[in-house]
Amino acid sequence: MRRPTSLLLTSQSTPTSLRIALRELRKPGIGIVTLFATLVFAVTILVLTISLTQSVRDGLRQSAQQTIGGDISLRLFHRTPTTDEIAFLKKLSTLSLTIEQRVMVQPSDNQQAVLSELKAVDAAYPLFGNLALSPDIPLSEALGTSNGTPGIVVGPELIEDGGYRVGDTLYLGDQPYQIRARIVTEPERKFRLFSLGPRLIVGLDAYRNSPLLAPGKQVYWYLRIKLPPDNTRTPDQIIAAIEDRFPDSGWRIVSAADGVPGLERIGDFASAFVSLMGIAIFAIATSAIRNALTADFAARRPRFATLRSLGARPHEVAASIIWQMGLITGFAILIAVVLTAIAGAVLGPLFAEMLGFDVRPTFENIPMIAGFVFGFVAFVSIHPIRDASDASPARLFRHQDRLETQGMLKTRLTKLMIVKAVIAACLLGIASALIDLGWFSLVLLTVLVGCQVLFVGLGRIIRAIAGMLSTRHRLSPALRLALRNIARPSAPTVTITASFGLAMTCLTAVILFGSLAGQHLKSVLPSQTPDVVFFDIPPTTQDAFQADVLRTDGVQSITQMPFLHGRVTHLNGAPLTQAQVPRRYHWFLRGDRGMSWTDRPTANMSQSMLTDGQWWPPESVNEDLASIDAGVAQAVGAAVGDSLTVNIMGKPHNVRIANLRQIDWTRLDLDFPIVLSPMSPAFDHGVISAVQLNDTMDARASMAPILETHRDIPVIFVNDVLAKLTRLFDGVVAGMLAISSFATLGAVLVIICGLIALRQHHAETLAMLRALGIRPRQITQTGALETGLMVAISGLVGLMAGSGIAIIAAQAIGTINLEQVATIAGPMIATAFGMIVVLGFGGGWVLQATSLRAQPGWRG
Repeated sequence: MRRPTSLLLTSQSTPTSLRIALRELRKPGIGIVTLFATLVFAVTILVLTISLTQSVRDGLRQSAQQTIGGDISLRLFHRTPTTDEIAFLKKLSTLSLTIEQRVMVQPSDNQQAVLSELKAVDAAYPLFGNLALSPDIPLSEALGTSNGTPGIVVGPELIEDGGYRVGDTLYLGDQPYQIRARIVTEPERKFRLFSLGPRLIVGLDAYRNSPLLAPGKQVYWYLRIKLPPDNTRTPDQIIAAIEDRFPDSGWRIVSAADGVPGLERIGDFASAFVSLMGIAIFAIATSAIRNALTADFAARRPRFATLRSLGARPHEVAASIIWQMGLITGFAILIAVVLTAIAGAVLGPLFAEMLGFDVRPTFENIPMIAGFVFGFVAFVSIHPIRDASDASPARLFRHQDRLETQGMLKTRLTKLMIVKAVIAACLLGIASALIDLGWFSLVLLTVLVGCQVLFVGLGRIIRAIAGMLSTRHRLSPALRLALRNIARPSAPTVTITASFGLAMTCLTAVILFGSLAGQHLKSVLPSQTPDVVFFDIPPTTQDAFQADVLRTDGVQSITQMPFLHGRVTHLNGAPLTQAQVPRRYHWFLRGDRGMSWTDRPTANMSQSMLTDGQWWPPESVNEDLASIDAGVAQAVGAAVGDSLTVNIMGKPHNVRIANLRQIDWTRLDLDFPIVLSPMSPAFDHGVISAVQLNDTMDARASMAPILETHRDIPVIFVNDVLAKLTRLFDGVVAGMLAISSFATLGAVLVIICGLIALRQHHAETLAMLRALGIRPRQITQTGALETGLMVAISGLVGLMAGSGIAIIAAQAIGTINLEQVATIAGPMIATAFGMIVVLGFGGGWVLQATSLRAQPGWRG
């Protein structure tokens, strides 16, 4: 920086205030150095989080064609698309028809059957992306028939974990298939966070006549459209034409232009959280600016006095400081961009491997980020700059305050409040645009600002209480001196308390939430769920199946219910759209929903409290009554007595709401958001069975005879599902913990900067106290008490606040009792508080001793 500074100093066109600022930067003090280092750290974290999350969101949108398999995807459940529907869609553009189904794959030897996710594809598949195989052979060759046996390609799990090899024979129903290749990449499966089994891909023509496609089976039919390059109609116009032609088809339509349902929402919320944490880390870290400026201005007080004595006006001194802050901030942003580019080059391939598309930092938001950084620096430095520039030479030389009237003080305060309010409003708008989640961005920022305000208030309370206690003569001299230092207006009490308290809140909330929710997922939830779930049981064999299960050793109970899917389309004859309901309930209207019917509530349904209405009597056959979830009803504006239209098998079916149930969705019991009254004859359907075993029984060993007798009935072992959910949950918590750790690091930087400012300002005073007879141990003890009290109090409040947030969040996932909280949170909070006390008092001791050793005469 010295060479460009010297060149600008020699230019006669350089403004005087800028030349003064450049001279000061040629030999910066410790305050400016710590300020610059903190800014580089904070801005780098901010740029990195915003740019990478924006890149991920752009990548998700751009890869939506591969994820949904086309420009437009139409999905049907249970029923096959008609010839008229297929013919109409083929006229629009290129059409690909596929089937997806969960089936049991049967090996040719005595190995156990495996639940797998099957896809049957036509010759046009895939419309977008590439299905990579090993060995690298064309898909048509891999799925073709050879010696009367069709081919099949399988996921790597089946080969790596199941012990199968290319060339082995598998059975789907009674049809043999030969493994021709292993799937390396599958376009539609890149963002599949969770699956119940390995992928199998077969040819559609060979699979069409499979008995596994019998009526009532849980089969998804996908019709995917690839629009031509010269298409003149938008996807929305094409979707409108399809719905006008087939208004009662009951299919779920997804456009790649709108992103991937579910995945788009997850990506938006994940990006918003990461961006919010980046802003929070920046806010925490840049709280050190005020402390660093205090240290720097205290060291440069004689030079400010000289400028004022030579005729410089307050606004000219302020202009030189503003130039200096602008240059430092701009250079910090430049370095942050370079560091972000380097980090992106390192992390990009890792993200690309996980997500399946190229991820590189995008700097399109740099102008907004730069505006946010400059605005935030101005917001936190406006008071120190005013105090440094708006003072008389007498005050600067003799540390005397200039007498100001009450009117003058009120006018200055009003002006500052107006300026800070304008800056704060601009910062809030920019931050909301960076998070980019609509009105919810303001909610997140309001929570963040609220937490910051609470901890700022806590800092002021600590300062006031310290001032009152410092006059108590019963306290030791070292403690009284520490309290006086904490109570001084120039002390970094508020910034240290606010930054460290907020960081501890974030870190505690993440760690404790992960522990409580993880404990619920790993310990509580297994006891609230069935051990084994069978589905797609033919209704004609459900009684025999139930009898076989009840004869099996270790079976405690079995619950059976009919199962099919339907799509809710109208309420009281008026169409229902996603725009009419909160986003968290879009799942209810977005596609087909699982539903059942029963003559009386099952044991699981009885645990769901009725909030309105009554259950129908057992003889209510064909009365078209419905029981729905109370939360869903409130979201769509439905009440008892209203009429719902449900599209089942491509036909509208009107039902009347008889009651509302408060369903606990944190339990994985056999329950449905829509339950109908009994009907005769019933729709084509399958039966789902939930089996509860004794605690001492192994699920796989106990169900082995059933799997052997009913080989084609798909089965889910719930413990395996919970294990996958646990791994996914642990990964998410680890990512949140890493981000929160950066917030803690930023808070530590604030503490260090604040203590450097305080030590530099008071080190000479303390050294003089030593000359008057105070022992060295008492001086270092003062520093330890001063730092320890601020860190310990703010840390304790942060621990309490974070614990409250974690308990509330964990309660939303599952019921958390006080005993669980005490067992998990008690030792965690005690350990964390012990570490905070050691950090505060020990760090204060070290910094105080270090600063005093730098004073002349300390060793002698």
